[in-house]
Amino acid sequence: MIKQRYPFENNWYYVTESRAIADLINNGQNINTLIPFWFGVNKQGGLVDQSDSETLSITRQFGLPIIPIVHNFASRKYGQLIHRLLSNQYLRQSLITNIYNMLSGYGFSGVNIDFEFVPPEDRQFLNAFMNELYQVLKPSGFLVTISLPPELRDDPTHPFSGAFSYHDLAQNSDQLYVLAYDEHVAQPGPIASIGFTRQVLSYALSVIPREKIRLGMAVYGRDWSQNTNLPMELSYDEAVNRAARFGAKILYDPEAQAPTYTYTENGIKHVVWFEDVRSFMKKINLVVQERIQGIGVWRFGLEDSRIWNSIRVDKK
Repeated sequence: MIKQRYPFENNWYYVTESRAIADLINNGQNINTLIPFWFGVNKQGGLVDQSDSETLSITRQFGLPIIPIVHNFASRKYGQLIHRLLSNQYLRQSLITNIYNMLSGYGFSGVNIDFEFVPPEDRQFLNAFMNELYQVLKPSGFLVTISLPPELRDDPTHPFSGAFSYHDLAQNSDQLYVLAYDEHVAQPGPIASIGFTRQVLSYALSVIPREKIRLGMAVYGRDWSQNTNLPMELSYDEAVNRAARFGAKILYDPEAQAPTYTYTENGIKHVVWFEDVRSFMKKINLVVQERIQGIGVWRFGLEDSRIWNSIRVDKK
């Protein structure tokens, strides 16, 4: 199969684990930037370093730029922790200084801010943090990027996304990764139907400069069962192998443009939705149509390997 050449950045998220390391070794030459989930924040505004030497060595071999994620998953009290850091100017400055020192020390290209469960009332503090971060990092040539929850409109009261003003955050970010997935979590449904993806991207384009948008794309699946509150995350291989084990027929939903199936185990019904190369390429076509300059894929080690036979991205 001849790979189609695409004129955008092919950036991938990364979590250090054996299957992701193997995947990076095999496919690192096919991406533009690695975005590893490596630095948690603590209540003093410090960073918890979760980087690893093996991945750093692999990326150096490929000459890959690294934009590490700074996240708030170092504590179980996500919302309380990030509220403490964002609402206190001294702690904000401490965190920014530590981010600057980390980027300088490792020689990274920039940072990706991935704060989740930010209380909606902290919108002004998140905006202030990104403004202050931008003022410190930009003069030194670092890229300032942020991952955004999916929105269909601006709703400052929304419990999960209310703190994120696409318009305001775009003023102090070089790139905004609009995570157009997790359409369904509590109830069974597509991870990211093509309709949902189109709606999220359409709203983003209405308030963010086109050249700053990077479309966040999923390559995993979920298994919902009747007796659990939250689904189990599956890689593509796990989803396909599970269907084979239970003799389930995989159907491709034409409306969602995504594969799905059901099965029964020990009398309990399960519903599985996942992403494959076909659903992935449908979204790639949308990226091309809308002239989006890059994607951010969550994540290495979870994807349908046929994706790498279908896409070729120009490297600058």
